[in-house]
Amino acid sequence: MKKYLSCIILIILCITCATIFYVNANVLEEEPSKETDKSPDKTDKESPAEISINKTGTVTSEHLTDCNLRIEWAIYKEKGEDKLYVSAQLFLDTPEQITKAGGGYLSINGKKQDFETTTMVGKENLLSAVSCAIDFSDYGEIVLEGYLDICSYTACKDELTELRVNGTVKAQENEDIPKSYLIDLKHISKFPELPSGDEVTSLCMVLNHLGYNVDKQELSDLYLMKGPAHHTNIFEANAGNPEDAYNSYGCMPPVIVNAANKYIGINGGKYYARDISRENIDALYCEVSKGNPIIVWACEEFDTTPSVFRTLIIDGKTVYLKSNVNTLVLIGYDYEKSTVTLANPSGTVFEMDMSLFELRFNQVGSYAVLIK
Repeated sequence: MKKYLSCIILIILCITCATIFYVNANVLEEEPSKETDKSPDKTDKESPAEISINKTGTVTSEHLTDCNLRIEWAIYKEKGEDKLYVSAQLFLDTPEQITKAGGGYLSINGKKQDFETTTMVGKENLLSAVSCAIDFSDYGEIVLEGYLDICSYTACKDELTELRVNGTVKAQENEDIPKSYLIDLKHISKFPELPSGDEVTSLCMVLNHLGYNVDKQELSDLYLMKGPAHHTNIFEANAGNPEDAYNSYGCMPPVIVNAANKYIGINGGKYYARDISRENIDALYCEVSKGNPIIVWACEEFDTTPSVFRTLIIDGKTVYLKSNVNTLVLIGYDYEKSTVTLANPSGTVFEMDMSLFELRFNQVGSYAVLIK
């Protein structure tokens, strides 16, 4: 009996040893040693250079008509580099009519690229492109300039002979801001008292957010400069009365800045309003991330491109009035979702596609007001 028991124990020991050996062998096959793991993807790949500046933006014609010049620019700089790389493209935005251009140029800090006479059909035409490297220590403000000589323009009643676009870009280091931010701002509707008062109502929302207890009607009656609808430059006063639903054309940033600073000056406070039109769009998001809502000029219907519906000559100056323009308050952004949040005095607070907002914002003229 003892003999049989000994045999059984021996057999069990043999099976156990064989099993352990088999398992260890497989583990060695599946997990090679770290010394032999020389994958180039893991050990030889160099990390990309850090970027200190990476910005893009748009500069549009000073007086927007249905025929506009537009410069799309980009700035790039790697950390440790002494050079700032700038590129720009000049576009002509037109309705679907034929435009004959007699040539022109695009320049960055005086570096000019000329282009020849051309005939264009369509809504968007690339005219020229320029790029250059600038010593970062001497960059200051980068000056962009575009010029177009127009031979004929069948889409406009006015006899346009030329178009110019110019602007300056500040190439400061990228500022780290949150990927998303939303300001808790109380919405105010312009209805029913001010059916065409989206500008002054937007101002009312921002002032109340800053702690002032002001009514939109009070702002309109006492602080908003107004003039006759068809005889007022919208950059100097509100064209018409915001209480009039049909015979008022609103106003632009300088008028809102004046109204805001007049109110703050009388009612006290450390705040100051300023026109930040044509600022890089990232600068607007940066201000929002600091809790500062921005008054912006964009569209009522974002699916529709704004277009000129009336041209006025006031004191020798041509004033173009565009349809589908609305003033709103930018109160949030989300880079991951690619959206912005706007408080619309004509509607509600809503979220929309970031790229579409930026397109319409630029098409209207990149107009904005900051109070801080």
